[in-house]
Amino acid sequence: MLSAVAARKARLAASQAQNTTPVAASPPPSQTKQKAPPQSTSQKPPSSKRKSTAAAGGTAAKKKRREQPARYFAQASADAFKAQDDVIVVDESDAESSFSSSESSEEDVAAPRRTRAWSPSAPLADSSDEDDGDGDEPIVLDYPLPAPLDQVSVEPASALSSFDPVLDQNVFHLAPASETAPKSTVLLLRSGETVALLGTYTLTVLRGTITLAGVQLSASHTTHPVYAPRSSPIPIIQCRLSRSTSSTGRAPLLPALPERIADASPHFDAVLMLQELHTGIEGLGRICRTFDACFAPARWHRNLPRFDLGLDTMYFLARQTPDVSPLVVPPSWDAAIGTVMPPPDVDEHTLLGQGATYLVRGPKNAGKSTFARLLLNRLLSRYQRVAYLECDLGQSEFTPGGMVSLNVVERPVFGPPFSHPSVPHASHYIGATSPKNSPSHYLESLQALIQLYHAELQDAALDEQPNDSRITSIVPLVVNTMGWTKGLGADLERKVEEIIEPAHIFTFAAPSPEDEWNVAGPSHSHPGGATVHAVESVPPSSLASYYSAADHRNISMLSYFHAVFPSDAPSTSSPLATAWDTSLPLCAQPPYQLDCQTALDQLVLTGAGTEDVVPSEVHRALPGALVALVTCEPGTLHSDSDTVSPSTLPYSQGAPPPSPHASRCLGLALVRGVRPHPHARLQLLTPVPARLLGEARVLVMGEMQLPVWGMLDFRTLDGGGDVAGVEKGRVPYLRWGKGEGAGGERRRVRRNLMRRGQM
Repeated sequence: MLSAVAARKARLAASQAQNTTPVAASPPPSQTKQKAPPQSTSQKPPSSKRKSTAAAGGTAAKKKRREQPARYFAQASADAFKAQDDVIVVDESDAESSFSSSESSEEDVAAPRRTRAWSPSAPLADSSDEDDGDGDEPIVLDYPLPAPLDQVSVEPASALSSFDPVLDQNVFHLAPASETAPKSTVLLLRSGETVALLGTYTLTVLRGTITLAGVQLSASHTTHPVYAPRSSPIPIIQCRLSRSTSSTGRAPLLPALPERIADASPHFDAVLMLQELHTGIEGLGRICRTFDACFAPARWHRNLPRFDLGLDTMYFLARQTPDVSPLVVPPSWDAAIGTVMPPPDVDEHTLLGQGATYLVRGPKNAGKSTFARLLLNRLLSRYQRVAYLECDLGQSEFTPGGMVSLNVVERPVFGPPFSHPSVPHASHYIGATSPKNSPSHYLESLQALIQLYHAELQDAALDEQPNDSRITSIVPLVVNTMGWTKGLGADLERKVEEIIEPAHIFTFAAPSPEDEWNVAGPSHSHPGGATVHAVESVPPSSLASYYSAADHRNISMLSYFHAVFPSDAPSTSSPLATAWDTSLPLCAQPPYQLDCQTALDQLVLTGAGTEDVVPSEVHRALPGALVALVTCEPGTLHSDSDTVSPSTLPYSQGAPPPSPHASRCLGLALVRGVRPHPHARLQLLTPVPARLLGEARVLVMGEMQLPVWGMLDFRTLDGGGDVAGVEKGRVPYLRWGKGEGAGGERRRVRRNLMRRGQM
C-alpha cells in the first residue's frame, strides 16, 4: 500500500515546482506576524500596563520562539524523506496508527504547534530557566490533537431488547373482556430474545420458559406483578429453550386464545401475556418529587420513537439511556445459588435434617440486597414459602427503615423495596437507621426473631396443593445483613452469625484487600460449620448519581404510609400491599383518634436525648413524630396507669423499650396531633389494618422522622400555596427560608485555589 510518507513527498514536490524559494513564500495568515523580523525592546511603543519581573526576563525566550517557525520553513527545501522508500508495507493492525500519525505529522509541518503560557498540570517556568541551553527549543505540551469529525467513532447505545416487535406477527393486542378489565398484549418470543419493559404490568407465561430478573418462570396460571421504575435497574425478560419444547414439540397454550395467535405460536418458543397494572403507585412521584414520573420515560426521552405495545402503564425499551440501567446477574451469583438449590427430583423428607438458613454479608454498595432478593425468588421455585429476616436498618426490603423484621413470602417479588411493603409476620422497632446507639437491643431483637422462626416456621408443614409440586414441609430462611463491616459493625456482624447459625454464607468481596470479608476461594468451610460461598460485587449503578440511599429510604417510608393492605390476609404469609392511595396528602387524611386513658398502656421514648424529656413536656415532643405500634404479652408490661391522671400521657421518663421476647411491633404510625386537656387524646395515621390496631397498646418513639415530602401538600406545591388550607408561614413543624443561629447559613467552599507547584 502507498504510505503517508510517499503522499507527503508528492505534495512537497508539487509545492516546490510552484515556489522555488520556500522562504519567500507567503506564510499562512496565522503566521504572518511571526515572519516579521524581531524588534528590540527599546523600539516598542511604551505600554500602559506595568510589566512584572518575570515578563521582562522572558522577552528573549519569546523572540526566539517567534523566530523558530521561519527557520523551520527555511529548512523545508531540504527534503529529509528523499532517501526513504516510496512503498512501505504496513500490517492491517497498524493501519489506523499509521494513518493517525501521518495526519498529525502533516499538521506539524503545515503550522507550528502553539505554546501555552500556563498548564494546570505543569508548573510555570521562572526566570532562571531562560538561561539554560534549551532556550532555542519551542515549548510544546504533549497533548493529543482532536481527531477530524469524519474519524470520530460514536458508540451506539447498548441494546436492552433484542426482540424486534412486529404487530400481528409476534405482537398481538387482545380486546378486554369487559369495560373494567385491563388491556392485554401477547408476545411471541424465540429462544435467546430479550425484552425490556418500563412501568407496571402483570406477566403470565402461557407456554415455554423465560427468565425475569434472573428467575426462571415456566408456563402456569400464575400472574406475576412487575414494578420497573427508572430509579432501579430494569428487569429483563429473556426467552429460554425448555427441555419439554425441544424434545417433545410445542406444548399447548394454557388459555384459549384467538385463532390468529394460535396459528402463529408454533413458530416461537415462548408465549407471554402482558396486562396493565393499575395500583396507584405512580402517584408516589407527586408526593416525593425526586421520583416524579419514574415509571415513565424521562421527559427528554419521551419523544424518541418506540414501539407501542398498546398498554398504558408500560413502555417498550429498545436501547439504554443514561437514566435507565438493566438488571444484570453476574455468573458467580448463578453458580453460588445453584450449589444450594435442592435437586428437582429430591424427596423432601431427606431435607428435614439439613440446614436451610442462608446468610448474605458484605460491605455496603456491593449488591447484597439484590442478591438476597434473587436468592429469595429462586428458593420460591422449589419451596412454597420462604422466610426473610431483615437485619439492615437503613435499607429494608419489606418494611420501612428502623425495623428488624421476619417476613414469610409465597410469591416472587419483582420490583424495588418500595413496591412491596408488607405487614411482617413479626418485627421489632429499633428506631434508627443504625444500631450504634442501641446494639444490645438490636441483638436481642434478632435473637427473638430467630427463636420465633425455629418455633413457628421452620418445620411448619402446609397442606399440599393439587397442582403444586414445591416443597411444603420446610420453610428456608434468607438473612440480609447490614453493610457496616468495620469497628462496632464487624463485632455486631459476628454476633449475628452466632445467633443465626447459618448453613450457608454468601460473602461479597470487599474493594480493599485488607477487609475481613475477603475469602481465598469460591467456597470453604466456616469455623461454625457453615459453607461460605464467595460472590463478586457488582459495580455501582449509574443510577446512584440520580438517587441516593436517603432518597430510597424516603420513598420506602412514604410508600408504606400510602399503601393499602388487604383486610383479610392469609395467616400463612405476610400480606403485601395491593394498592396505593395517593389522592390526598398525609396532612389532609382523616386520622384515628386514640383515648390514652382507655387504649394506651405505655408511651416509651428511645434514642439519643430522649431521656431528658420530662413528663410535663412529652406532649410537645410527640406531634409529627413516628411511633411504633407494639403489642405485649399480658403481664409482661409494668404500667403505672393507676397513678396517671386522665389529662396526662402514660409516660415514664427513661423507661426502656418492651422486651423483644415478650412483644411484637405491628407497624408504624404518624402522630398528627396531641390534645392533653381535658382528656389526653392522640391522632394517628397508620396503614396497619384495623383488625390489628386493637392489639397495639404501647407506643414507642425513636429517632426516625417523617421525610419532609410527607409533610407537604403536593396539590399546591407547584404554585407555592398553602398546606391543607393553612398559610405557609403558619404551618406547624415546618419553616421556610434560611436557618437561624450559628451554622445556619450555607457553607461556602472555595474551589479556585491552586497548588504550590501551579503558582
